[in-house]
Amino acid sequence: MLEKRATPIRKGGSVTLATSSAMFRRAGAVLAVSALCFGAVSGVAQSQPTPEVSEAEGQLWTNPKPDDLSRARQVLETAALAGQVDAQRLLGQHLLHGWVLEQDVEEGLMWLEKAIAAGNADAESELGQSLLWGQDVPQDLRRAAELLASAADKGQVAAQRVLGEQLIGGWTMARDPERGLTLLQQAIAAGDAEAHVALGKLQLYGTGIKTDRKQALAHFEAAAEAGNGHGLAVYGEYWMWRFSSPAKAEAMLVRAANMGATEAWVTLAHGAMYGYLGGGRKSRAKFNGYAAKAREAGEDEIAVLEATRNMWGINMRADGHKTVARLTGAAENGNVAAAKFLIELLRDGNGLNVRRDLKAANAALERYAPLLGDTQTQQYALTFRASAARTPKAYAPVAMDYVTRTDLKTDWLAQQIVRANPNVAFYILQQRFRETGSYSGKLNGYATRSTLRAVYKACLGLDHPERCNDSVMRSDIIADLVAQ
Repeated sequence: MLEKRATPIRKGGSVTLATSSAMFRRAGAVLAVSALCFGAVSGVAQSQPTPEVSEAEGQLWTNPKPDDLSRARQVLETAALAGQVDAQRLLGQHLLHGWVLEQDVEEGLMWLEKAIAAGNADAESELGQSLLWGQDVPQDLRRAAELLASAADKGQVAAQRVLGEQLIGGWTMARDPERGLTLLQQAIAAGDAEAHVALGKLQLYGTGIKTDRKQALAHFEAAAEAGNGHGLAVYGEYWMWRFSSPAKAEAMLVRAANMGATEAWVTLAHGAMYGYLGGGRKSRAKFNGYAAKAREAGEDEIAVLEATRNMWGINMRADGHKTVARLTGAAENGNVAAAKFLIELLRDGNGLNVRRDLKAANAALERYAPLLGDTQTQQYALTFRASAARTPKAYAPVAMDYVTRTDLKTDWLAQQIVRANPNVAFYILQQRFRETGSYSGKLNGYATRSTLRAVYKACLGLDHPERCNDSVMRSDIIADLVAQ
């Protein structure tokens, strides 16, 4: 599964401590001109932050008062104007992402580009990852790859890890497992625990490289020795769902959670809910305890699990109205996972006690768009169009937008298209297979015999092609093909 890097999150809009955006824009315009003039005189930029810059950066994360925030920004701006590259990078990333300072994408990009022009690997990695994920900027995979490669060549560990993982996984780039493995090993040699986790996950699931569970566990344990329990959380979840040794899986997940990998509390609650922690009543009795720990740790996904219990009647009476109300309440409190689940539930219904309601789904999307961001809002809007399409003539423009809007295409969107309307997904595949010569039938979005033959042939080129002999109508197979 493709994961984005962890970044600070703003919930509910702009940060109240930020100075007015108008003042920032005016200051940015003056600074941009001044920087260009100063750069022409000063020549070589400094490469190390001064103590004042380091102090200002730290101050941004200590809940500063408005005056302190202004002073911290002023220190960064002064140093950036003086050509200090790390100050340019710090100011650029804070303005680009709007973590504490009010977001100003244009000015943030300007400062990051100046740092990149000076050869700063951290700035290359920062912008490269933003372009890779489409985070606050339109996705640009070509430039993302260039920036990450340049940073990795300079020894920037995060770039080595991210680029290496992508080259092996092949999610956003053409696969090059040999180069990807080299990059991940370089990051590991530099002491990066996250690279251990990344490589371990690839080996555990056999993504792009040979499955090696023993070596995967070795990487997860190496990360744990460095204080990173996220690999243990992955490994515990892997074995929990296989139900071969529930006690061992539970113990590993608890260990991971106690090391700070609090997503493991959600996994444990999930397993408890469905009977994977010792079976039946014994397992379900553990749900409340693990759910409480997940809530205490601030894990948004636990609200989704609790709503799911309500929806299907697990240890309680099934109630669709209460499910929607529970999700709405969580979304109103800024829970992104609950907002997404609510939007998808209203879009698709559940075939039991929540009816498909595109009007309500649209209203929810409009209300919670600030939680989701522009890119995901547009992605959901495209899935709504897919959901509403009922004829091949209606499938065509949705398929066209999916193919041409490369800034929106992700594995997640492909999965959502399949869920919203499998016929649109098949229409997309029919178009692609016709272009490659493996399909010559009608473009109608139907799972015809000739369409399924083409799907089977394409499926053999995916990871774990043994799935193809199960059923090529599997939603995961169709989503994987649509995402290509």
